[in-house]
Amino acid sequence: MAGIRVIPARDEANIEQKVVTFLLAAVQEKPDLIISVFAGTPAFGVYRLLVDRARAEVVDFSRVRFVVFDELLPEAAAAATQLRETPRKGGIPAAIAHKGDSGPFRAILDERLFMPLGIPADNVIGFSPSRDREAETARVAGHLAVAGIDIALLSVDSRGHIGFHVNGSNLDSTAGIVRVENSARWGAAEAFSLGLADLAQASRILLFAAGRNMAEIVHRLTEGTFDPSVPISVLQHHGDVLLVADTGALSRIAREERIHGFYSGFLIMDAQSAPTGRRILVVSPHPDDAPISLGGTMAMLSQANTVTTAVMTTGHRSFIYGTQRAERIAIREAEVMRESRFLGVEPRFLRLPFYDANYEISERDLEIFGSLLTTFAPDWIFMPHQKDSHPAHMATRTVVKEALKRHLAGTSRTMECWLYEGPWALFNRGEFNAIVTVPGISFERKLQAIRAHESQIARTPYDVAAESLARMRSALVPESELAGFGARPPRLDAWLELFYRESVRGESAGL
Repeated sequence: MAGIRVIPARDEANIEQKVVTFLLAAVQEKPDLIISVFAGTPAFGVYRLLVDRARAEVVDFSRVRFVVFDELLPEAAAAATQLRETPRKGGIPAAIAHKGDSGPFRAILDERLFMPLGIPADNVIGFSPSRDREAETARVAGHLAVAGIDIALLSVDSRGHIGFHVNGSNLDSTAGIVRVENSARWGAAEAFSLGLADLAQASRILLFAAGRNMAEIVHRLTEGTFDPSVPISVLQHHGDVLLVADTGALSRIAREERIHGFYSGFLIMDAQSAPTGRRILVVSPHPDDAPISLGGTMAMLSQANTVTTAVMTTGHRSFIYGTQRAERIAIREAEVMRESRFLGVEPRFLRLPFYDANYEISERDLEIFGSLLTTFAPDWIFMPHQKDSHPAHMATRTVVKEALKRHLAGTSRTMECWLYEGPWALFNRGEFNAIVTVPGISFERKLQAIRAHESQIARTPYDVAAESLARMRSALVPESELAGFGARPPRLDAWLELFYRESVRGESAGL
């Protein structure tokens, strides 16, 4: 399931119950699970309950492996003494000794988690401060490269920090030595830490937050736009984050119930209900049509699906001052490559002949697109809707329809087709039956993708047009289509993209 899924809890004890239930179920499903853990006070209640329930429910942890998220690197004088930090929220307990190869954080986890669960020492991957730093970093990084992390357990910090990664940290960082911001508190100027990019590669993030002091950062994380200066923002680009939070932490999130699935005759799709594991083909007549029309949907779907953009034409007819045909093609295709990085998709440049043949469709056009259908084998396909009268869009639709008819002919296969609108070709009432409610982070990526087409927005502000259309749809569609004029509408996201959706099977591929 894509995006950040919020699981409400009554209080801190209920958070611990839900987090532990999830972890126990995950271990039973995958006995050799790899879990990243940390030695912070917010997690101690989770660890205590996990140990108690694992014993009571006879859950076998003998094959589970743990990765210690970070470790202090005390100076030589401090390494021989105990840490005497006064316990407080987010801190570590007093009088935890630094012993042997283990660092102070590893000692805490040994005492509270690993030894009570009976975890073999070889099943714990952690940095040893007493050994060569470079070799230790390479060892941990090597483990991550080979085995990865199945679940990264994290708590929300009110400032948006993750461990010793503070505001301004590099979101692309990997395992290594980091500076400790409050060295007097921790008794160390440096620490080892997994990188923020390592977290981004974890299969799932299990995040928890308790208390009203977390409300602002939880609101920013779940409903705000991406902020590269705040470490926790890296989770907004992750495809599978589960956030368990109490009423205080969720107090700034609007309380109206969100809707998805079939509602009032429409399919409502949001980040929580989006499919996973699909192969999705987005047909873009010109290089910039896809992000302008459905970039938010593409960014949302790419989190847990394989999305490819079929760029049908070169777009060389677009005016770019002082350029020749070949230069314009190179410029526009380079812009698509930049766009694709924001949307998380792969472009295919088809350069169909009809663009230079007065929009006359040839067998070669059908062969090229048909080959893509065969090799990519999409489950879903997006293309311009029936009333889009731009000649390149009309020709594109003809190519897709005929190639798809041939592709499905004589089979019982089904293709789900989504016809999309754009600012220049809008749906009227009754012409759409699917609504994608786009989360803020996905819409921000859409705007970045549109702005990657610098040669086009220098002439026409398509980013402004796209945002205005999405906001207009969000303002009007919930009342006019889902509730009825004058009625209280259901709550959707602030940006909507509209589609006409139909399933096409075998010989019925008439579109």
